[in-house]
Amino acid sequence: MGFFGKLLVLLLVVGGVFYGWRWWQRVEAERQSRPRQPAPPRDPKPEPPSMVDDMQRCPVCGDYVSINARRCDRPTCPRG
Repeated sequence: MGFFGKLLVLLLVVGGVFYGWRWWQRVEAERQSRPRQPAPPRDPKPEPPSMVDDMQRCPVCGDYVSINARRCDRPTCPRG
């Protein structure tokens, strides 16, 4: 590949870059000229469910248990 072959390849690369740049600029101009759609109104976030439960000290064993807890397996459980 002589001098003219290298020159031809160089011209093809420069031409490809030039036309690629023009195409990219045209795509960006079309994207910028489109009217923007207003964003749909957002619903306020619902409150997440509470993962915290009130605790109460068991009078029999002294452990802290949830107020909403069921009866345990102990025969002396005050939750009856």
